[in-house]
Amino acid sequence: MNFDLLTPLPVKCRQSCVTCAAACERKWFLQYRLGVVLRGGSYKAAADLGSIYHRFMLEGAGGEPEVRAWLDEWRLGLHKQIAAGEDLDGNMARTSNKLDELYNTAEAMAHIFWEKYPQPEWFKTIGREIKHEFTYEGVLLSGTLDKLLLDVRSDDTWVRDYKSTGRALTAIFAGAAWRAQGRIYRLLAEDWLRTVYGSPINKVKGFILDGIEKPGIKLCKKDIGNAKKWGVPYQEAYLRRVREWYKEKEGRDDAPVMRSLGVLYTEERVPPELQKVLVQFRQFQKMALDPQLYSRDPSGQACFQWERQCQFYDLCNTDPKQWCELFEKKYTFRKEETEE
Repeated sequence: MNFDLLTPLPVKCRQSCVTCAAACERKWFLQYRLGVVLRGGSYKAAADLGSIYHRFMLEGAGGEPEVRAWLDEWRLGLHKQIAAGEDLDGNMARTSNKLDELYNTAEAMAHIFWEKYPQPEWFKTIGREIKHEFTYEGVLLSGTLDKLLLDVRSDDTWVRDYKSTGRALTAIFAGAAWRAQGRIYRLLAEDWLRTVYGSPINKVKGFILDGIEKPGIKLCKKDIGNAKKWGVPYQEAYLRRVREWYKEKEGRDDAPVMRSLGVLYTEERVPPELQKVLVQFRQFQKMALDPQLYSRDPSGQACFQWERQCQFYDLCNTDPKQWCELFEKKYTFRKEETEE
């Protein structure tokens, strides 16, 4: 394979890229520099659930019709790809068939989180799902800010981010105060406030991280039966059961199942740890499109994250000179840049 003939994606420093590069440079190179993807896509129910839950949190309470319309558009896109013969492994059909079930679970999660952590009345949303990027010290910083909140009492601005997980909640919050995400979001928010929003005050006070565990139950016949018995919609019956599941889970494990954490920005805007990241990405900009220049994870841990084998494992396990056959059967290049 002649890598010199490929058109690489721009080097962008965003949270997902930083995390990926720290775990395995080769994976970063394949995913974010070359844009390699599996032919026919992949099936990721947990990630899809997270996407739907995330949409609920962006729309807020009462935004169910908007989320449903967004879901229907997603399903329509999948059906178009299936009709075009792009669903080589059946993953698109599996995803389409799973969307309603995931919607029901995400809806229950969102309602329960809103009950426990309603947005304070002194927070005014001044931006939602802000996709922003700008060049800082020769590196293109990029990201999507879920929400920017203005504290009307003090004119302080906060970045708010939503996450869900199928693991212990501590996995989301570990290192939240010093991870690259919060630091990059701070710079992105300040630049957006100055250049787009036109705020005379562009100081960002902190970063709010909201996390919730995925419930271990899904809507089933039991909820439909309870709905008839109680005279309520089946969604309400399921919501009650999920609410009880969270109570039992938290009592049994003595650990939170949902949490909202505020992190104050007290350190300098670009601390030494973030400077190291910027140095690494400046170096990436200069490196040739040669996979052998990008190290594979020597520990092998990145080869089997999230209880599944890395989608690029076959490429890493094959001499790059023999990649042509793999690209004919299993891999291709995405047509445009997308953010996960």
